[in-house]
Amino acid sequence: MVMLVGERVPLRRDRRRINCHVRQISMYVCHVVLQISLTDIGYSFGRDRTTVGHACNVVEDRRDDPAFDDFLTSLERVVTSVFGAPGGREHA
Repeated sequence: MVMLVGERVPLRRDRRRINCHVRQISMYVCHVVLQISLTDIGYSFGRDRTTVGHACNVVEDRRDDPAFDDFLTSLERVVTSVFGAPGGREHA
């Protein structure tokens, strides 16, 4: 199958969007589950702390979708089991 030049742009845009969602979820989990500061997360991802705050808000808003919320809950459990909860307590 041969793609025309114009057809490549949406594919690139979709890939960037997916990468952005993955990064936002990663930032959210780092902040909410691991309790890392927005500033430290931003530094680690090469972003500003306000960008991390925005990512956390976007992910929190997406939790209204039951399927996404189930996915994120599972991810939070995995991260907690691998890294432990901050301060040695269990995260709900």
